Amino acid sequence: MNVTTKSGWKEAPETTMPVDPGPFDCMPQLLAAARVAPVVRIPYLEHHAYVVCDPELVRAALTHPALLKDITLVPEWMRKPGLMVGSQPPPEYARAMIMSDGENHARIRRIHAPVLSPRNTERWGERVGAKVEGFLDELERSRSAESGEVNIVTDYTHRIPLAFISEMLGLPPEAERQLRGITDVMLYSSDYPARKEAVGALFGAVEGWVRDPAPLRDGVITGLLASSEGPDAAVTEGEVVVWTLGMIITGYETTGSLISASLYEALRRPPEERPRTEEEIREWVEETLRVHPPFPHPTWRFPTEDVELGGYLIPKGAPVQVSIAAANRRPGEGADSFDAERKGQGHLSFGLGMHYCIGAPLVRLEAQIALGGFLRRFPEARLSAGTAVEWESEWMIRRLSVLPAVLA
Repeated sequence: MNVTTKSGWKEAPETTMPVDPGPFDCMPQLLAAARVAPVVRIPYLEHHAYVVCDPELVRAALTHPALLKDITLVPEWMRKPGLMVGSQPPPEYARAMIMSDGENHARIRRIHAPVLSPRNTERWGERVGAKVEGFLDELERSRSAESGEVNIVTDYTHRIPLAFISEMLGLPPEAERQLRGITDVMLYSSDYPARKEAVGALFGAVEGWVRDPAPLRDGVITGLLASSEGPDAAVTEGEVVVWTLGMIITGYETTGSLISASLYEALRRPPEERPRTEEEIREWVEETLRVHPPFPHPTWRFPTEDVELGGYLIPKGAPVQVSIAAANRRPGEGADSFDAERKGQGHLSFGLGMHYCIGAPLVRLEAQIALGGFLRRFPEARLSAGTAVEWESEWMIRRLSVLPAVLA
């Protein structure tokens, strides 16, 4: 039953989504919740959060001038230790690109843009290609084992973006193992005290590298630090810390998830149905982005006034998410709906408007290189018949944790 508010707008009906991480696939539940209404409310931290589900309303929400992402708009009750939004530093220390708007956001984006220029992206692609070949060589050697079965997530897909982002940032070689352990707990543990500790550990590690860059190689961090020196400094030391944290999370975890899902969809099909040409691989990655967005609900927005979407009221100050998972699908389309012929048409997995993902070309390129390299090296690889595929997720993040394959 629809309840009408004093403004004449409908009150969003209440439903549930899995808000705590666990060893399950959240996608069926997210899509079921989205079928309840175009805008829904879910219980969250003893309050309510609003979720926009209808594809057209999602597009409107992503570009709505009163739905902002600024860190100063986060309500106090959401600043829970262990939550990413609650772990953001105060704005006077530094603002992250993803939690800023207006001139703050534009300034941060301008500083990041040269790093992710088309010329640099092409150069980064060469480095990704070299790392992919090295990891494929390691997988090749593992085929001599009796079973020949590997977990592609831990042995391949997540190693690629972690090794690359570490090189891109200029991190010391030992940082890769440290970052993998920390980010796994920070994003996927249901133990909130442990997540709080992991957030602190990551912040402490990055802050240590920024304050004493001697162990660093030349890379993005040293480049940003050079811009933080002198009276005309373009950035502060705190901004270098916060921006580096953002690049680690978005440049590593989401890219690894995309590569894993693209290979999952390939390996569950016979070799003749898998992509072969560069164009087919590009389209396959786009369809993976449509069906398996690494962030099913990307980041928070906060209304600066009462907002009406599709006749539903979203009250001023209420936290809002947009369901990319639902917006990417046609009405009635289920969780298992990968169709290579769709070519990812119309997906919103990188966002829309001023917050469109600045690293999208690089993420796409990494996934295309990793998918194409694997399928060329192991054209007869298949999913294991004896070990199950496993997911882990909640409502905002989703990834494969186990992708067992026999390399054949």
